[in-house]
Amino acid sequence: MKKTVLSGVFLSSVFVASAMVHLPAQFVVQYAPLPNQLSLIGVEGTVWQGSVHQVKWQNQSYGALNWQLNLAKLLTGTAEAQVRFGRGSDLSLQGRGIVGYSPSGLYAENLIASLPVEKVMQFAPSLPVPLELNGQVELSLRSYAYASPYCESAQGSVVWNTDTVGTPMSDLEVGPVIANFSCQSSSFDVVGEQKSNQVESGFTAKLNSDQSYTSSAWFKPQAEFPSAFQQQLKWLPTPADREGKFQFSYQGRL
Repeated sequence: MKKTVLSGVFLSSVFVASAMVHLPAQFVVQYAPLPNQLSLIGVEGTVWQGSVHQVKWQNQSYGALNWQLNLAKLLTGTAEAQVRFGRGSDLSLQGRGIVGYSPSGLYAENLIASLPVEKVMQFAPSLPVPLELNGQVELSLRSYAYASPYCESAQGSVVWNTDTVGTPMSDLEVGPVIANFSCQSSSFDVVGEQKSNQVESGFTAKLNSDQSYTSSAWFKPQAEFPSAFQQQLKWLPTPADREGKFQFSYQGRL
């Protein structure tokens, strides 16, 4: 009798899960309580495997979205999907990876996204000096678990693939800038570096859950450091140390 009941419960669970994932995605979107700022255009497929031709948030297009649910995870009470997003977006955004929602909350794994640096700068504060920036910014999020206000845990890196930075005085060759980050209990730690024939630099930063931050950075002119910049080094507030590094530190609140 016990086996019969358990078998019935299992089969019922499989039936309900199967019915849910094969629901038309358009039907679910039609009755879902979506925010007014969010618009989904061209919804196709099912809840299990589908696509949106265009995702709009506050009238800005974030491009297409494709997903495929992991049915095995759904049977354990976790909604997890392999997603691809960004094609045709206003930001030239491209990305793919795994996102999910478990009883513990929102999470992501092996998520990769990239967009041009000029699009990134649209969301950054204005720079005190006009700079010409080029290249692509790539985010690699190996793992992420959400907790207010930022995260419970996270591991990843950001790479700015570029060659030079244009300034009013001269172009500066920088090469790729690489930053690795981690998060525990909404406290972010970032360590970054870059190196070229003209300049070498490094930086660390810590962002706390109360939005306070501390950071330190240094740079060291190399053999091909432009003469236009060499003449400006004397105006820096702190001279170079014994290793030839110019050091800086900052702290404040976002």
